[in-house]
Amino acid sequence: MHQVKSSTPSEIAATGFAQAAAARRGPRAKGRPLPVKDTLWTLPGFCGGTKIATSFGEMPIYALRLRDPLRTVAGTIATVGWVDKIHLDEEFLRTHPDAQPILIRAGSLGHNLPKEDLTVSPHQKINVSKAQFRQEFCLARDLEHMPGVLRKPEMLLTYYLFNCTVPVTVSVNGTWTSVAP
Repeated sequence: MHQVKSSTPSEIAATGFAQAAAARRGPRAKGRPLPVKDTLWTLPGFCGGTKIATSFGEMPIYALRLRDPLRTVAGTIATVGWVDKIHLDEEFLRTHPDAQPILIRAGSLGHNLPKEDLTVSPHQKINVSKAQFRQEFCLARDLEHMPGVLRKPEMLLTYYLFNCTVPVTVSVNGTWTSVAP
């Protein structure tokens, strides 16, 4: 870890603002980008436009709160026990390319599945079964070979995460997804 260097007003005047700012930022400012890492992203999550089925209708994931009632595949109601979000910046996404989200286009998993485009973490489990009452989950990253499923490169990204204290299957944009604590 490098120390942050402070610049005096006279140094800024003598060397120029840009050079002083570059000196404070450290080695990356000198053209040495961080290396790309080949680690797998292992957190599930959903992107901002995702809609979750609750007992009072679909709502955007960013509005989900503790104790909100969610509809499950079993026809029961599960309450949200935990909500969080993770912000990923341009540098992190550049150095950890597997964290880039997966876009699942509307209808690419079957008729009206999902109902709308769905953007998720590569580690989010998605039900790919076309049978109404059968559940067959795959990680989103394992669906990239399918038509209509692709990586969606982003510069800035927020993943929204939640769970219901017990494993449940909930409707997200009309597609059943697994959510576990």
